[in-house]
Amino acid sequence: MQILLEDGIHIFSGKNAQGKTNLLEAVYYLSTTKSHRTNRDEDLIREGCEAFFIRGEVEKKRKTEDLRIALNQKGKNLFIYQNPVKKVSDFLGELNAVMFCPDDMNLFQASPRRRRRFVDMELGKVSKKYVSTLYTAQKLLKERNAYLKQEHVDKNFLEVLTSQLIDVQVIIMKQRYHFLEELLEKSKDFYEQLSLDHTKLHIVYESCVPYCDDEDVLKEELKQKYKKTLDRDVYLKQTTIGIHKEDFNFQINGKDVDTYASQGQKRSVLLALKIGMVHMIHKLIDDYPVLLLDDVFSELDVYRRKKLLESLPSEVQIFISTTDISEAKEIHKMRKVTLWKVESGKVARVGG
Repeated sequence: MQILLEDGIHIFSGKNAQGKTNLLEAVYYLSTTKSHRTNRDEDLIREGCEAFFIRGEVEKKRKTEDLRIALNQKGKNLFIYQNPVKKVSDFLGELNAVMFCPDDMNLFQASPRRRRRFVDMELGKVSKKYVSTLYTAQKLLKERNAYLKQEHVDKNFLEVLTSQLIDVQVIIMKQRYHFLEELLEKSKDFYEQLSLDHTKLHIVYESCVPYCDDEDVLKEELKQKYKKTLDRDVYLKQTTIGIHKEDFNFQINGKDVDTYASQGQKRSVLLALKIGMVHMIHKLIDDYPVLLLDDVFSELDVYRRKKLLESLPSEVQIFISTTDISEAKEIHKMRKVTLWKVESGKVARVGG
C-alpha cells in the first residue's frame, strides 16, 4: 500500500479492525522505531508473515528524505536513503510524530515503568544524546545487576560499577527534569483553556534523591544513597534505586490526576501534554511534527476540537482516525481536510 499525504488534516474513516490504527502506528514507528502499544516488535508482524517493511518519504524544508524500516525474526534494520543506520539515535528525529491514542488514558493509573517509558519516548524525539546516554545507563545497570548475582561480591569492584552508573544517571536526571519543566511550560496554558474549571497542571519528578542542578551535589547525594542501600542490593541481588525506579507524578491543583481527576480532566491533561510536545519539537528543530490522533477526536466536544485546531498552526500535518466521518464536516470549516476510506487494510481517497 502506498499513499500520498499532502499538507493539512487527513481523516481516515472506517469500521473497527479495518487498519486505521495500523496506518497511524506505521507513521509513529517510522518516527520512534517503537510501537505505542507493545514493547515486543514481534507482535507487530502480521500472523502468517515473517516480516514487515515500512517506507516513508518525508518532505522537509530543503530536502526529501527516504526512511525505511525492515523487521523480521532476526532483528530490525534501519535505512536512510537506502544506507544502513547502525544506531537508533542516528535515525530518530528524521521524522517527528506525536501520537494521542485511547491507551494513553491508562498513563496515570499504570505502573511507574509506563510513565518512564512515556517520558523516555517523548524526550528521545528531541535529544539524541538522551537516547545514547540512556542506552549506556541500561547497559551499566544490567552489568551491575549481573555482578550482584555472583556468589562472591567484591565491594570495591561494585563501587567502581556504581560510580560509572552514577555519572550517566546524573546526565539523564538533568535531562528528564528540564524536559518535564519545559513540557509543563508548553502545556499548562492549553490545559487551562481545555479544562474550563480553573485547575492548574503540575508535574512532580520523583527520584531517590532530591533533584539539584549542581552535578557535583547530585553525584554526592546518589553516592551516599547507594552506600545506604548497598547491603540491601547485595542481599536482593539487584539494584534497588536509580533512574530505573523513578516516577513522574501528574497533578492538578496539587492532587494526583489518577485519583482526583475525572475522565474528562485526564483527557484534557493528556491532550495538553501532546500539544506541548508539538510546540517543544518546533522550538528545538524549527519544524513541526506530525500529530496522530487515533480514535480520540470524536470524544472531544465542539469547543475542545475548536481549541485544539486553534492551538496548532496550519503547518502541522494532522492524521485522524475515526469510525464517524460526519465530524469531518465541522473540521472542514476551519482547516483543509482530506478524507480517506479504510477497508480491509486498503486506503482510498474519498472524492478524488
